[in-house]
Order: sequence, then C-alpha cells, then structure tokens
Amino acid sequence: MAEADSAPGASHREPGTDSDPGRVEMVKPAAGAATGEPGAGSETAGTGEAADPDRTPPALRDLVDQGVLDETQLTAVVSALAKPPPRPTPARLLAEIAAYAGAGLLLSGLVLILVESWDDMARLGRVILFLLVAFGVTVAGVATAGGRSVLFRAAWRRGPGTGHTARLRLAMVLFALAAAAVAAAAGSAYDDGGGDTAWVGAAGAGLVAAVAGYAALPSLLGLLLCAGFGVALVVGVLDEILEIDDDWVGLGVLALGLVWLGLTRARWVLEVWAGYLAGVVLAVAGAQTVQAIDSTRAAYVLTAVVAAVCFAVYATDRSWVLVLGGAGALTLAAVEAVGDWTGESEGASGAILVIGAVILGIGSYLLTRSAKNSG
Repeated sequence: MAEADSAPGASHREPGTDSDPGRVEMVKPAAGAATGEPGAGSETAGTGEAADPDRTPPALRDLVDQGVLDETQLTAVVSALAKPPPRPTPARLLAEIAAYAGAGLLLSGLVLILVESWDDMARLGRVILFLLVAFGVTVAGVATAGGRSVLFRAAWRRGPGTGHTARLRLAMVLFALAAAAVAAAAGSAYDDGGGDTAWVGAAGAGLVAAVAGYAALPSLLGLLLCAGFGVALVVGVLDEILEIDDDWVGLGVLALGLVWLGLTRARWVLEVWAGYLAGVVLAVAGAQTVQAIDSTRAAYVLTAVVAAVCFAVYATDRSWVLVLGGAGALTLAAVEAVGDWTGESEGASGAILVIGAVILGIGSYLLTRSAKNSG
C-alpha cells in the first residue's frame, strides 16, 4: 500500500494505486479545514461545493466536533441528503396506475357478481367466496411487498412516511381489501336472514383483520380501517347486543377515543398525527353524544375533560393535533356551558369573548416571558 499522506504537504495518490478496493477516495481538505481555522474550506470530490453551515443538521456537526467525520465527509453527506429523490419513470408510473386500476376492477367485478347472484348463493358459498378472496389478496399483498422479511418488525423500523414505494403502497391497499373481505365473510356467516347483529360480527372480524394488516404493514389506510371497524364494533355491541341507552353508547365511543390517544402516545401507532386525530375526534364525538337527563351538562363536562386530557398528553408529546384538538374541545365545551348557564342570553357570546381574550393574553405573556428567560 502507498504511504499514508498524513504528513504536511503530502500529495494525493493517483487513481488505482490504493490496494484496498473498499476504500472511498476523497480529496484532501484545504489546509485548516479540519482545524476550523478562519477562511478554511472543504470540497467534495468532484463537486467543488463547500459545506453550507445553515443547512448542516446539528447532529452531523456534532459528529465533526467529535472527530467521527471530517469536513470533507460532512460536505459529502450534506450534499447527498440535499439531493431530491429520483422521479419515477413513465413506465413505472404506468405500471403503478395499472396495478391500482386492476385492483379496483377486481373489487368492482366481485361486487357485481355478488349483487347478481347473492340471493341464489347459499350462506356457506358466500363465506367460502369471501375467504378465498381474502386469502388471495393477502398472498398477493405479501408478494407485492417483497415477502415476509419486509413485514412486521422490518416495516415498523422504516418509520412513518419512509420506504413507501409503489409496491408497498399497493400492498397496503391489498391488505385493506383483505380486511374488508374477512368482514364480509363474517357477516355472511352470521347472517341468518332474520337478525340485525350480523354487521356486529362483521365489524369484529374486520377489526381483527385490519389490526393484523396494520401490524404487518403500517399505513394510514390501515389505521383508518382499524378506527372505523373499532367504532362499529363498540356501537354494535352496546346498542345491538347489550341494548343499552344511547348515553352508554356515547361513553363507549368516548372511552374508545381515549384508548386511541393512549395507544398513540405509547407509539403503538406509527402515524402519530393520525392516531391522535382519531382519538380526539372519537372522544369529542362520544362526549357530545351523552345527553343525561335531557341536559347538555354531561356533554360539555365530558368535552372539557377531553380537552384536559389532550393538553396533558401534549405536555409530554408535542403534537400539533393535541393542542388544536384540546383548544377545539375546550371552545365547544365553553360555548355549551355558557349557553346552559345563561339560558342562551345575548350576553353569552360576550362572556365567551372576554374569557378567550383573557386566556389568550395570559398565554401570550407566559410565552413571551419564557422566551426571554431562555434567551
């Protein structure tokens, strides 16, 4: 191997003289670049661009300060991160569109066949048909995603919004279709022609399948399916199976919303903003459904509790959905409370305006004072 060029003034070796094929050849930084002297610059091999401190992530700059990276390597990393992702080719776009169109036509054809022959098919035949469809689209989804090695733990390690290629997006759609087919199979199995509880069984089976699909390959579509099937199951069990009052149904939906907030905070949901949004919407909707003793008091009290929970979780996890959801829930509770206390008089709006102005002023003052203290 050629002699190391660590000595001052040593020149770079010619291409091909390095006996280590795995070594990355770099241009030596200008004098003083590694030592941080004024006026020192560095260039990436072949680029001629110096590192821009304004766009350098602090974590990478810390690696330079620790000696893990030098200025030349830092410039190369920053330049690589700044490059936009490659645009898909027309052939790839056409293939993706064709795949989605095929999935849509497959679903449409299945629906038409079922509509035309539903009355002529035996219940067992319906169940088998839907199960075959669920199995087929599941196998297709696994194959499209790239096999079992890219699912479950590997899919969760990618993080939200990363690694979602065209193949993975199509696999997500196929898993969603599988959950819908499982729900249809369960509904057909429970359907005896005289009951109204078949959809409850369909919601339960669909929720299990949707959770399994989301665990295998997290996606926003899978999260929406889990939330939808979850609401249907809770409402169905409380209303159709247990046949209890609507107030308890509202409390059940409220509890489901709080469960969503807890699961999202524990990072059982990869799309954090969507998980929090589902939790806030369900909790507020459930609280507003509760109308105890023909009064809105329980509704606005529970809505205020939801706002307090949102703010409490926001104190530990700074998500914009939580602070906006808490503010919205608090506003709704305040409007209902003032209207209930004042009998919806003309002064209610003025009272709410004054309360809002006072809270806004206090918050602005505290934010300003905190910024001055930290500065």
